[in-house]
Amino acid sequence: MYHYLGVFTLLAVVPTVASYCKCVPGQECWPSEDQWARFNYSINSQLIATNPVASPCYRGTLSDNKTCDMIARSWSSADFQSSQPIGYAYPLNNSCPLVISTSPLPESQCTVGGFPTFAVNVTSEDHIVDTIQFAKLNNIRAVLKSTGHDFLQRSTGHGSISIWLRHLRQGFTFNNHKVIQDCFGTVWNGSTLTIRGSYAWSDLYEAAAQNDVILVGGNNEGPSSTGGWVQGGGHSPVTRYYGLGANQVLSARVILASGEIVQANRCTNSDLFYAIRGGGGGTFGVVTEMTVKTYPSRNVTVAKLTIESQGEDTIAGFLDAVTEVYASYPRLSLKGFAGYGYWSAHVTPSGNVTKPAHSFQQSFIMLGVSLQHAQESFSSLSNSLARNQSNRGVQVSISWHTYYKYASYYKSKDDTVARVGSVSALSSRLLDAEALSQNITKLRRAMDVMAGSPGKPVYHTIVHHGMELSEKSLGRDGSGVQPGWYRSVILDIFERAMNGTQVSQNLDAFAHLRQVLTPTYRELSPKTGTYMNEADWGDLNWQEDFFGSQWKNLSTVKAKYDPNGVFYCETCVGSDEWHINNGGALCQV
Repeated sequence: MYHYLGVFTLLAVVPTVASYCKCVPGQECWPSEDQWARFNYSINSQLIATNPVASPCYRGTLSDNKTCDMIARSWSSADFQSSQPIGYAYPLNNSCPLVISTSPLPESQCTVGGFPTFAVNVTSEDHIVDTIQFAKLNNIRAVLKSTGHDFLQRSTGHGSISIWLRHLRQGFTFNNHKVIQDCFGTVWNGSTLTIRGSYAWSDLYEAAAQNDVILVGGNNEGPSSTGGWVQGGGHSPVTRYYGLGANQVLSARVILASGEIVQANRCTNSDLFYAIRGGGGGTFGVVTEMTVKTYPSRNVTVAKLTIESQGEDTIAGFLDAVTEVYASYPRLSLKGFAGYGYWSAHVTPSGNVTKPAHSFQQSFIMLGVSLQHAQESFSSLSNSLARNQSNRGVQVSISWHTYYKYASYYKSKDDTVARVGSVSALSSRLLDAEALSQNITKLRRAMDVMAGSPGKPVYHTIVHHGMELSEKSLGRDGSGVQPGWYRSVILDIFERAMNGTQVSQNLDAFAHLRQVLTPTYRELSPKTGTYMNEADWGDLNWQEDFFGSQWKNLSTVKAKYDPNGVFYCETCVGSDEWHINNGGALCQV
């Protein structure tokens, strides 16, 4: 599936474009075979000439039926995709999709396309520094990839060299009690975790359980703990109690575009420290180490709410019930509830189901309380749903579960391992308490749009974080997070299914997303923005929506630490100074 650099064919030479563009394969400025070989030698043969993950499934030089069968079985595994140099969880516009056929397509229909041409399998900081210097010397676009768990294609790039961090793993250390002080005084008086390298959350959660602590990590265990998840904000099952992932970072080690390795904390390179905690990954530098807060384990009480109905004659009652849940989020947040939910309506029937299906499911969690306390706190919503949905063809059920330790609760969840390998037309919006509970009639009208229509269902993921109504100190740590997080109660991620991975073949879904759904959400909550890591890559208002009032300060930090744009990713800070030309090259505006 991929091979370390040996002998490869030198690409045909075409005239060089203007000097303000990054060099791409086929141009005279592109490094020669000998230059690549010498660079490979200098980094201990860690350079990989990339091939598409699915290339063994195409007829040609890389064809291999046995390997193709393995790829087909593994395609939807996040761990498999992250183990490939140019494997991506959500490969939009994939120019070599997985196609299983008794008559394989020719390899001419399988190209690297917009993915990196080379990748460096870094296992040390020296590899990263050397790759940065080589990219600068040869004017090549550099991108960063940890696990490739990204909806916005920020780890891809035509003609780029990828700094692939998956195997940068130099250990992690728990400290059960550590008083951290700096020039401002005591920063933290509690347990910590120092992560040296790029570990997925799945690598850390078992160790956290053994140390009897809670990590503010991803609900999905696939993303990197030091990569784009935390650098973009990072929501967690316990965000209601402890804040976002970015709020947990106490210090970091960063390799800059200059090749210099620096420490970043509240006193040293404080502006960089601010930026990498919520200002987005892939653009300020390469984070190779982080120290984060951890918390004593607590018991967890869970209410699992399910609302279901079938048939278009029940859709009004179903959406009335969902609206009631949305309107209850602020009140539930005040009481201490949080959690993840999923819902959809107008889903085409399959199997034994003969009518369109409508379904809502959410787990509401509370930490450190008794079952009786949690049930009493939830009773207002449960009683109202039962009363209002009787005899309307809508089934409502609630079950309760208790866990003595947080780790036991997390292991019981069925939404921590994502199926990947496909894409959707996706966007999101942070919704505040006013949008959810101030005007229920307006919310109910919006719900008709948010649900989609027969044949065009919209799938929702609800991140009920509740920070607008939690401890106000959570958003006052000087991080670069989009401020809308702290002025909102939920993040609503909404998506339409796509046929294949090509945008050009799914224009209707994207038009619906951008012309119908997004304006409806924006009208509901105009000032909150959204979460940059789970958003629409084509959002025309991305600077405001992803960064809010942080944009100007973050741009200043980018200009200071990477003035020449060594690191670039679409919709990242600094990307407004570049564009992709018709030949796929990255050029200054």
